[in-house]
Amino acid sequence: MSSDTPKKILLTAFEPSGDSLGAMAAIGLKRLDQNVKIYGLGGAEMEQSGVTLLAKTTREAKMGLGAISEIKRIKGLVDLVAKWIDEHRPDVVVAVDSPAANWPVCKVAKKYGCKVVHLAAPQLWAWAPWRIHKMKRLSDHVMCLLPFEPQWFESRGMPATFIGHPAMCEHSLHELDLPKGSPKIVLLPGSRKSEIVKNLPMQQIVLNRIHAAFPGAEAVIACRGEDVERVQPYSGDLQIVADELPTVLEWADLALNVSGTVSLHVMRHATPMIGMYKTNFLSMLAAKIVLTTPYRLLPNLIANDLIVPEFIPCGNIAGRIGDLAVALLEDEDEMHEMRSQLQKEAALYTTHDPSKEAAEIILSFA
Repeated sequence: MSSDTPKKILLTAFEPSGDSLGAMAAIGLKRLDQNVKIYGLGGAEMEQSGVTLLAKTTREAKMGLGAISEIKRIKGLVDLVAKWIDEHRPDVVVAVDSPAANWPVCKVAKKYGCKVVHLAAPQLWAWAPWRIHKMKRLSDHVMCLLPFEPQWFESRGMPATFIGHPAMCEHSLHELDLPKGSPKIVLLPGSRKSEIVKNLPMQQIVLNRIHAAFPGAEAVIACRGEDVERVQPYSGDLQIVADELPTVLEWADLALNVSGTVSLHVMRHATPMIGMYKTNFLSMLAAKIVLTTPYRLLPNLIANDLIVPEFIPCGNIAGRIGDLAVALLEDEDEMHEMRSQLQKEAALYTTHDPSKEAAEIILSFA
């Protein structure tokens, strides 16, 4: 391929978190090379960032259809990608998040001689370290969003680079009409319907316990705009604030949040938090058997210490979590210590520009 031929990149994302990461990479690619051609599986964020979508894959309506339907859906998308790769031969295939769905894509890409880069690192260190052998066969590089990951992968022969995380970048704050009481609580129930149905009612119970101890407490629910319809049936009389998470976290004294990327957003603002994720008994048992790390919440994993309370996964213990929340809010020294620890871990990200760094790595394989 001549140097003046536009580079052709394929990004494959299957979930909303992947859509955001894919959009981040696409923005960086366009900034570094205005002629680059970017195609992908993804959603609205990737499309708005200049990605030509082969299929929309991140709509909630297509999730929760049952295991067999989901397997069929993924297989259909992999077949679509395989045909496209055969016809267009991209320079680089970027497997974005969702390792289970992306392994078949990586296999197809390697079959046609494409370079394969992961964004972000599959969390093999947490649940499936033996899969590193498969990853080394099907991948050329892995871009890591957690600072401890490169050492884990590199020590096992998988080239890896820490690029930071988009959640840890500077975000704009806006004037919003938010409640004026104290303490101020933000509920972060997740994005999938199954997460919201299980976790938001539990968070409401915790909030009721806080209200009993602090009659002047105020709370809002923060979510993405596309999740508002799923949140509303479980919101009670609480205000729902859409697409304004940085501003809400600056307003809040305490976050009640599920696990995942949202905990990094909370850490970025040094907002004290309690992590929780309600599930059934079998899922709790499976987590205890399969997961190999002592912690589940990302700030604790990054610190390799229990710097914030976590109940992940958990059952019907909203009362216990509520008592802990009240005790935390009553102890200003403990709140200050948690803020300081969160700021310390967040500092690991300050020198990184994940959009630029992801683009540089992708283009280096083109």
